[in-house]
Order: sequence, then structure tokens, then C-alpha cells
Amino acid sequence: MAILGKNTVLPLLETSKSSLPHRLFKSITRLIPRYERCTCNECEVFSGVFGNTFWHENLSPSMHYWLNKENVTKLPMAAFPHLRKICNTGNIVDSEGNNSYLIHPERMPLPTLYISGGRSLLVTPETSFLANNYMKLHQPGFRHERDVVEGFGHSDLLIGEESYKKVFPHITSHIRSAERENGAISVGGRKYSIEAMDWEDDPYEQYGGFSTWFSPCVVILLFLMLVALCLSMFNVF
Repeated sequence: MAILGKNTVLPLLETSKSSLPHRLFKSITRLIPRYERCTCNECEVFSGVFGNTFWHENLSPSMHYWLNKENVTKLPMAAFPHLRKICNTGNIVDSEGNNSYLIHPERMPLPTLYISGGRSLLVTPETSFLANNYMKLHQPGFRHERDVVEGFGHSDLLIGEESYKKVFPHITSHIRSAERENGAISVGGRKYSIEAMDWEDDPYEQYGGFSTWFSPCVVILLFLMLVALCLSMFNVF
């Protein structure tokens, strides 16, 4: 962190203007050993900072391009001292390094699902194993499940090209099972009906499966308003 100086936001794009400390930092990250190397400069810097977060074979070329060239163009580094505290302690802590979260399991009265990649990368399946046991111990009245999906590492569980058929079915299955068992979801002492929380079903599937609040009638109305606006502009000129 001292290398970065006062500006702790690291520009990742190869075309971005970087200060000398930033260029030095990125040069160091490229030298750090990791599971996989990449020909993409931005990907190399990112994995040099965090370690590999996904197995490249699980991502489509378009997803890999979007991640490195469009989605993560800058990397805020100010949180790393706090991440160091968490890693050194072995569990999540507050800004003072105190265990202020795990000592309050009563604040998490809800079903949980833990998914780990079977091909360990960045984190091991042991993390989800411990978390699942923690919730089963402290919140036994709710459904808690754990799945290990072979062939995946970390973030590729959610953004992998095959995630929609190998990972997401575990998520939707857990949601539906938890709703059937509990009948209602209790949060902070309040009861919410299944219908109110049934967000995983798209109410607009009949319009092509794209979740939106625009019904066909609204789209037609907006189109007519746009036409009227254009005609009025032409009449003015």
C-alpha cells in the first residue's frame, strides 16, 4: 500500500494514464506466481493483486473481455488494510479488529445456501463447510444447505458459461424448498408472505423472459408520445 502513495485507486486499463508508483505496483503484481497466466494485461494485474478468481476455461471470451475492459477498469485499494485484518484473524472483524459479527447469530434468522467450487481457487470449500455448520448450529429452524460444484473455482461459479445449468439450479431449488418449508419468511420479527418474496420468478416471462416493468401497452404509449414530440419539433422549425 505504501507504494501507491496517497492515490489508492489503481487504474487497470492498459491505456489509462498511471503515475510512477502505480506503474511500479502493477509491474510487481505481474511477477507474483499464480495458478494461471493470461495474455490480457488487466487480467494479469488483477490476479496479481487477488490471486486467480476464476478458471479461464469456464469463462466465455466475451465475459472475459467485459470483466477486464469494461467492468473493472479501476481498483480501489483502500480496503486492503482491513482485508489483511480479516485474513490474519481468520474470520470477519470490524474496523477495530473485533469480532462484532459472528457473536450475533440471532441477527441472521433466514435460510442459507453455500456453494463452493470443487476445483479450489482463491478460497477452499472448507469456508462454506464451516459457514454451513455455523448456521445449522445457531439457526436450526431454517433450511441450510451446501453444494460443491466440481470444475469451478470461485467467481466462475456465477459468471461461468455453464453456470446457468450447473450452478443456478442449486440456487433456485434452495429458494423454493426453503419457501415451502417455512410458508413465510421472518425478518426482524416481521412476516413476509411467499408471494411477496417470490422474486426468483419473472412475472414478465410472457413478454420474452426479460424482467421489466414495461408492459406492451406502456411501450406503445411511450412510442406514440415520442412520435408526437418529434412531429411537434418539426412543426416548430
